[in-house]
Amino acid sequence: MIRWLLPIAAAGVVAGTAAPAVVSAMGGCTLRESQDCTVRLAQLAPPSGHPTGLLGAKDRRVRIGPDEWPWSAVGRINVVSGPSQRGLCTGTLTGPRQVVTAAHCLFNSRVNDWARPDSVHFVIGQSGEKFFGHSVAESFVTSPQFKFKMEDRPRYDYIAQDQIKNDWAIITLHDAFSVKPVPIKAVANAEFAEAATGEQVALAGYGVDHQYVLSVHKGCAAKVDWPDAGSISHMCDSAPGESGGPILLLRDGDAALIGIHSANAQRFQSQVGYQAVVGRGASASGFEKAAGASQR
Repeated sequence: MIRWLLPIAAAGVVAGTAAPAVVSAMGGCTLRESQDCTVRLAQLAPPSGHPTGLLGAKDRRVRIGPDEWPWSAVGRINVVSGPSQRGLCTGTLTGPRQVVTAAHCLFNSRVNDWARPDSVHFVIGQSGEKFFGHSVAESFVTSPQFKFKMEDRPRYDYIAQDQIKNDWAIITLHDAFSVKPVPIKAVANAEFAEAATGEQVALAGYGVDHQYVLSVHKGCAAKVDWPDAGSISHMCDSAPGESGGPILLLRDGDAALIGIHSANAQRFQSQVGYQAVVGRGASASGFEKAAGASQR
């Protein structure tokens, strides 16, 4: 069985939804090929007793300091959802006061409604106990098409596959930062191969396994507008807490935000465990206009 899992860290619980995985990108497969190829790809990730976002035989993420751009513009998003309860996600500064993240990070399932902006806290450039700055949210906007109330989900811990492309939010912070933001770049029907050098796709985030240090997987394959317009599929390793993390296009010392990470497909077999298959998220074409409007 394939499940779509939300890599938000909240009280140690990872959410998911049942849906077919139809993309792949390693072991002779491409992002265009069949579900059978995807299942074979999943064998590269060893079974685990719990869902993970590792898509290969080993974790290809590396810990990186936030001293250099664009990593300096990535931060932790802490959301208070109740007494002694806090969610952890990742966000990217795209303007002096604007942060892009995943919408589901800002939904409080305990009350079946959106979190209050003053319960959302952005910490930029964190590395251990050090960070560049922090601010609470003043407001945020989400896609009008995003449906995530309990009654809209196939199950309380699931996200519908057709909602992943709408899983974005633009946070306006109370305080402005002088850190250089990452520009948003919408690309259509683009496919990026694995690459050790030159043009690369990278996913960055504050995963729960290293939640105070930024983790980055560079050179992973990705395809924009696949399997549907407005979405992005990728083969970047991740961990819970990296939901909302930036999917960046790196080229010649420059960087652009082409999407954000939202969910992982997991193949589950009884008495075997979970195997991660592919990552999915919202492409920049879905939130580019809203991000621009929030700066006016």
